[in-house]
Amino acid sequence: MTEKITTGGASLDAFEDVLERFGSDRTRWPAPVRRNFAGLLAESPEARERLRQAEALDRLLDLAPEPAFDTRALADRILAAAEAETPTAARAPARSRWSVFERRPAPTHEAQWPAAALLAASLVLGGFFGLSGTFDTAVEPLVASTSYEIDPGQIALDSDAISLFEEDTL
Repeated sequence: MTEKITTGGASLDAFEDVLERFGSDRTRWPAPVRRNFAGLLAESPEARERLRQAEALDRLLDLAPEPAFDTRALADRILAAAEAETPTAARAPARSRWSVFERRPAPTHEAQWPAAALLAASLVLGGFFGLSGTFDTAVEPLVASTSYEIDPGQIALDSDAISLFEEDTL
């Protein structure tokens, strides 16, 4: 259990947390953190000892070799293991191992027209039903379920009636 020594609002526990997050190199610490713990480092021998230990750990980590990690080799091993577990009859036709990661081609104009036709039809139907008053009977129960005392006939989008109904209510 660490002892709670505080100096100017900075405790040893918080200092230990900063060392774990940012390391011993104080140039990597955010400026407010450096200012906050400067007094603790000046006054506390235990804080200086923890900083020395963190510096020693950083030097030791700097001596460690960089891990040689190849993502393509890992992906090849995963795919090979998956292919080995899959029965031969269930396998998909041969394709590039990297085809899973390749970007799909953009849809052609022939593939886009059904979506455009559907959007155009919904626009026409929405305009027709909105102008014909088909859904007027559906508005009255919605207004009745709100806590506002408003005549359903007053709901409109002109400048006079818009102030009666807030946008959040709609």
